[in-house]
Amino acid sequence: MLIGELSKKTGLSKDTIRFYEKIGLISASSRQAGKRIYKEYPEKAVGQLFLINRSKELGFTLNEIKQILDDRGISSKPSQEQIQVIDKKLKEVTKKKKQLIEIEAYLSAKLGRLKQNMAKYSSKKRPK
Repeated sequence: MLIGELSKKTGLSKDTIRFYEKIGLISASSRQAGKRIYKEYPEKAVGQLFLINRSKELGFTLNEIKQILDDRGISSKPSQEQIQVIDKKLKEVTKKKKQLIEIEAYLSAKLGRLKQNMAKYSSKKRPK
């Protein structure tokens, strides 16, 4: 697919897509039509761009994302660096998840208390 279609499907600007291609996060093939050269992006680029965007939202750097996305194939040997990056991020995600669960419990309890107090207050104000 051409960059315009990829941009529409992902919501990313053409400049962002070109940048991600330039730094090696996604790939495209070139084809010539007359004097113009067009980049063709594979369908898998849509999923890769969504993963890149989501990973950025979660605090991954572009370098970390590149190492994670590096899928040279099942037959190739994984790099120690790739394993270390993913292992480190997995530990960070686990820690953040525990913190979010604690915050969720606190907020749920707080909301419950506020609703109870509101109900008590509302019932006292009603005329008899």
